[in-house]
Amino acid sequence: MSRKAIAVLALLSLALTAYPQKKEQKPVEDKPIRISTQLVQWDVVVTDRNGQVVEGLTSDDFELYEEGKKQLVSFFEFVDAIKGRRQEDRKISDATRPAQKEEGISEADVKRIIAFVVDDLTIRLEDLVNVREMLTRFVNEQMSDNDLVAIVRAVGGKGLTQQLTSNKQLLHRAIASLTVTTHPLNSTNPSADMSGRDTRAAGTPSPLTDTGAEINDLESNLLDNNVRDLTSAVDDTVKITRALMTLGTASFIIESLKQLPGRKSLVLVSGGMPVLSADASTSGIDITSLINRLTDRATRAGVAVHTMDVRGLAADVARFTDTPGKSAIPTDFTTMRGSMGNAQLPSTRGPNEKLFGPSTVEDQLGLRALASGTGGIAILNKNDFSSGLGKIIAASHGYYVLAYTPADADFDGKFRKVEVKLKRGGGYRVYARKGYVAKDDAPANSTPTKRDQLLAIIRSPLAQRDVKVQAALTYKALPPKQGAIDINLLIDPKTLSFDQADGKHQTSFDVAGFVFDEFGEMRGGFNETINANLSPEEFSRVNQGGLTYSANTTLPSGAYQIRVAVRDSKTGNAGTLARYVEVPDLTKGRFAASSLLLFAAQPDDTKPSETLAIGADRQISRSRDLRYMVAIYNAKLKGGKPQIRAQMSISQNEKTLYTDPDETVQHSGDQFVKMGQLGLSRVKPGRYTITLTITDPFADKKWQTLTRSLDFTVVD
Repeated sequence: MSRKAIAVLALLSLALTAYPQKKEQKPVEDKPIRISTQLVQWDVVVTDRNGQVVEGLTSDDFELYEEGKKQLVSFFEFVDAIKGRRQEDRKISDATRPAQKEEGISEADVKRIIAFVVDDLTIRLEDLVNVREMLTRFVNEQMSDNDLVAIVRAVGGKGLTQQLTSNKQLLHRAIASLTVTTHPLNSTNPSADMSGRDTRAAGTPSPLTDTGAEINDLESNLLDNNVRDLTSAVDDTVKITRALMTLGTASFIIESLKQLPGRKSLVLVSGGMPVLSADASTSGIDITSLINRLTDRATRAGVAVHTMDVRGLAADVARFTDTPGKSAIPTDFTTMRGSMGNAQLPSTRGPNEKLFGPSTVEDQLGLRALASGTGGIAILNKNDFSSGLGKIIAASHGYYVLAYTPADADFDGKFRKVEVKLKRGGGYRVYARKGYVAKDDAPANSTPTKRDQLLAIIRSPLAQRDVKVQAALTYKALPPKQGAIDINLLIDPKTLSFDQADGKHQTSFDVAGFVFDEFGEMRGGFNETINANLSPEEFSRVNQGGLTYSANTTLPSGAYQIRVAVRDSKTGNAGTLARYVEVPDLTKGRFAASSLLLFAAQPDDTKPSETLAIGADRQISRSRDLRYMVAIYNAKLKGGKPQIRAQMSISQNEKTLYTDPDETVQHSGDQFVKMGQLGLSRVKPGRYTITLTITDPFADKKWQTLTRSLDFTVVD
């Protein structure tokens, strides 16, 4: 990097990380769930027969009990996750709001937060196809631009594709990576020897956090006690170890979601979790107690865990006499095994095994327990997975917040059962958490240092816009296996704090940027404190044009994310953004192209010396021409001749205004460059998008067509 790289942040994890604390107090519904002797905060979802969220209920419609004792509800509110919570945060007009595809989602804009955990330890190969189709349909049809979504694998995932994002391209990359991973505990490989192997595949988020340590310890004990002979797919040790790894990943994500606003959803997509039916005496592990603690953690983080068994409905046909008259299987895991102990399952009659196969019922006990305990929905014995996911998504549209002061303020560390009842009839369904561990939330940390604040800002999946910052990021190839990345920032000085002294305008701000590879490892960065001391003339000039900052780096082939933060040293206000870039390996012959480069040129002048690169704000005066250029790599030849074609179009608000004829790209030797120039004198001021579509009919079908697009703004 051309700026100093800072080693102190080398261990920064991007999988799903903490949200920075805010200086201002917020309404109770925007805070994470709080539990203390003074206040217990509870979120509740009510749906009708069609699975739609019911609005318009009042506090009089609810009754809330703790350990069987009725509690007085002191706070009540309905939160509409789609319309938003605070209208005053939405004063920015659409015309001036940054493009979220580039800048990310701010706290004021975010609607739903959904993390999918794909339990690839238990999902069969044939079921992974259904999982990919379901998630693809969700991203394409059900996900809005204001949703934050993550797709995380229990094992074998990659950091870059496992973080919360609104970027659909990145989510599609994560979905495409859902393939079978060789692992000694896979259900498709139950007899592999574990000796000397790490049970967690490279890139999997580690559950080694304060809240997930007991899960990791239990898993380590299993492996350290020479429990190596995994010769049976139904062995209790295998079942428990698989469950511990999956629950460890879920625990990691739940803790990471804790500081994000509102009620969050974690969807565990699994091939069954028979942890409650496993023989605890064999392993010495109390799985029920473990799930209770995980449930308490989800309660404090405001996370509802939904579960989905992707094996579908069993094909076995049952007679009428095989069907129980009424299912008595409990849905509350505290009833199944006692609230915190090892009590055995009650001797009630559950669904007949002839209906679902000999192992399906016990495989689903853990999934039922996890969903029921956290106020989530369990999608079991269904073949229409998209419909099941639709039910989960529909229930995330809104929720009620109830708060009360517990009548018994003596917190003894024991699990307390909470029950929410709806007085109304009408077939309504109430989804609420089943309880919590009676202990106060951990006290807030001391005032964070500047380094801690920068870390939190960079880590957050929510964009900050108190300081307005724009970026232009360009890539060009450095054959054979590298790429040059230029980062140009434009900072709005009107969003920084200035003091006046000795006739000068003074400000101080930090600029930090980090490059992460596809495994979430930092590959470089810059961190610098800028102390500006501007004369009145300089201050007037930067107020019109902005403050600029530039950096550059060289990266080997691969996929990367670049995260940038600008923080005002005096106020602590910040602005953040993230960009994704892929550096292709040109030695593999793949058809590729550089970024789309834009320049301001003198009208009708084609001299390179007369052009000026357009800055990070991508503004150009109507008195100039817009020049664009793309370099093309690995053009294929047929009969010694290339046949690359390119077409340029201009659009506004997704409506195409102008399209150039499809033209053959000229070349000089091995160099292919598509260049063009547009006059803007008759163009109305406003934001436009230029798109260049490049086609090589001789390239591999997957890479025959490349598209490069950029927004730009025409001004007077």
